[in-house]
Amino acid sequence: MDMTQTYEEPSSGGGCGRRSLSATDQACRDCAVHSRAFCAVLDDKALLQLEALHSFRDLSGEDSLFMEGDDATYFYTILSGAFRLSKLLPDGRRQIIGFALPGEFMGLSVEDNYICNAEALTGSRLCRFSVTDLKRIGRKNPEMDRQLLTMTNATLSQAQDHMLLLGRMNAKEKIASFLCSLMKRAAAADQPKDPIALPMSRADIADYLGLTIETVSRTFTRLKTDKIISLPDHAQVKVDDMAALVSLAEG
Repeated sequence: MDMTQTYEEPSSGGGCGRRSLSATDQACRDCAVHSRAFCAVLDDKALLQLEALHSFRDLSGEDSLFMEGDDATYFYTILSGAFRLSKLLPDGRRQIIGFALPGEFMGLSVEDNYICNAEALTGSRLCRFSVTDLKRIGRKNPEMDRQLLTMTNATLSQAQDHMLLLGRMNAKEKIASFLCSLMKRAAAADQPKDPIALPMSRADIADYLGLTIETVSRTFTRLKTDKIISLPDHAQVKVDDMAALVSLAEG
């Protein structure tokens, strides 16, 4: 069941971006993901124009945001929560191609359709813009387009790193690299990085890393036995030996 909700709220309720205007707009300036939001580079005038066009969308865990092949109508910045990005293979199997975290964006496509599926891993809130509106604002504010290009290039870099991870690393190295990547992305979005939040399941991690669930579970246990990490609960990893984790991640 899709339990998503869409709110056409004013931006004072918690939009993305930064500005120093009236006290009622303080929530926007203090947005938890402002350091990563594409609109953070806009001046006050352009940001006001953009904010007038956005809305919020709330989803529960496992709700679908969009599916591969759907019309690419909206662009989203994640304010809270996390998303699983996947594609369906010709034989019907699912391949997870990534995870999207607070401050990161989804929905930007060079085609007219979304190129993957996006599903919420936890309760999540998004800042939503019409792609048409976004392009119109971007034509008037090239600095925003440059910021989006920078963020897109970062996503491509992550994809390249993932290809190397799948092809050259063993299970321990893959898990260590995955954990270090999550820490780096959390820090960039001003989110807690230790303990590391794991909103995805062990099955999701296995699919993403090209491992079996059993191998993922055994590898976490080995890292714990080696006193590199500890596991406060199923959804968190605490790093006890950062140097050892980084050494493994670097192969």
